[in-house]
Amino acid sequence: MISQELEDAVTTGVRYVKTLGACGAEAYLSVSRSRRAKSQNGVLEDLTRSKRGGLGVRVLRQGPDGIRVGSATTSDLSRRDVKDLFKQAWELSSLGDEDPWIRQADPEGADDLPSRFDASTELLTAEDRVRRARLLEEAARNASPRVCAVRDSSWADGSGASLLLTDKGVRALDMASTCSASIELAAEWDDDRQAACHWDIGRSPDSINIEAVGREAAKKAEQKLKPKQLPAGKYTVALHPEVSVDMLGIVASMLNAESVLRGRSLFADKLDSAIASPLLTLIDDGRMPYGLGTAPWDGEGVPTRRNVLIQDGVLASYLHNLRTAAEMGATTTANASRGTTGAGITTFNLFPLAGAKNAESIITQVKDGVMITEIMGLHTVNPVSGDMSVGASGIRIRNGTLEESVDRMTFAGNLRDLLLSIVEVGSDLRWYGSSAGLTMLLEEVTLGGG
Repeated sequence: MISQELEDAVTTGVRYVKTLGACGAEAYLSVSRSRRAKSQNGVLEDLTRSKRGGLGVRVLRQGPDGIRVGSATTSDLSRRDVKDLFKQAWELSSLGDEDPWIRQADPEGADDLPSRFDASTELLTAEDRVRRARLLEEAARNASPRVCAVRDSSWADGSGASLLLTDKGVRALDMASTCSASIELAAEWDDDRQAACHWDIGRSPDSINIEAVGREAAKKAEQKLKPKQLPAGKYTVALHPEVSVDMLGIVASMLNAESVLRGRSLFADKLDSAIASPLLTLIDDGRMPYGLGTAPWDGEGVPTRRNVLIQDGVLASYLHNLRTAAEMGATTTANASRGTTGAGITTFNLFPLAGAKNAESIITQVKDGVMITEIMGLHTVNPVSGDMSVGASGIRIRNGTLEESVDRMTFAGNLRDLLLSIVEVGSDLRWYGSSAGLTMLLEEVTLGGG
């Protein structure tokens, strides 16, 4: 997907800018192609194909107190000469602030991981995609007679490649394919109508269970019908895996070392301190075989690794790239992200360690509580204080049994208090893309009624 001619042109550009006086140069190439079929109420709505690509270069200029950085990008990958792009970045580097913590990786490691690319994805035809989108809608309608409308039933697939080249000799190539099925629908009972959606993503067409996606979407919509109002108070709360995965994603964002350095993290200065229940261990693994986030190298060309972020409730590590590791006197965790327009810190395959009890046995021990199946507004959690007040909906639990739907709840409190209140962690680890969640049981959670 990335031609040798283009790679040679970029390599020439890296060498050229070094002759201008640059102390470092990097180039990131990215190309992708995607296809999508969308059906609505049995009618084909959309059938699209797209191709995208870009080149981003970063040039380093040594100053008396640090390194200045200049960047430039282009989406024209048909060019045979990109030296002007590197020259533009070199000129812009004279305008930046000096940073004493900028670092570059040395060549290291090899791509010894299972392939992230499945050639069968490229063999799908437009007719295959349309058929899969329609099968998804049929599966949802067959799963429940209460499904009254399907707003979007889609199949999408694609493939992409990225290549990082640096003057240090790093050549980090990655290539991957993805397939996904998603559906948004509505269910109706008497005068009540509720919407729901579900999706799944994998590396190959065979990794997606279309019927399961349709059934789950229909089940979600049915469970939300005829909601009751929940009296305000403190409850035992079971978080559905789809909710816990979002909550743990917020936690991971607060473990980003860039956020910590900026004073924008609840967990700043908390290394080696208990920040959660001893039942919670949170891991990010960039080398997990067949993981959707798996990659041989991070965005700086450092070999990825398995990082334990929270160990038995104790904060064990922040997420680092080379720059943050240098400033904090740590070792990079190889979590650098890279795109054609910038760099940062990311997770690869984020998941909690599973417990011993299945979800059903956890629910049976709840006498008076709520299973939270959906939370709205988690992005509004204060990253410094951890205070939160978000909307939620779910299912009432009485004497260990899931009963009526409840909605328009206010889920309020402090994120750290919620983490400390975990009393059970389920065995039902479920992946949502490159992050996973499981059933979590929390005690004494304040819920407000609608």
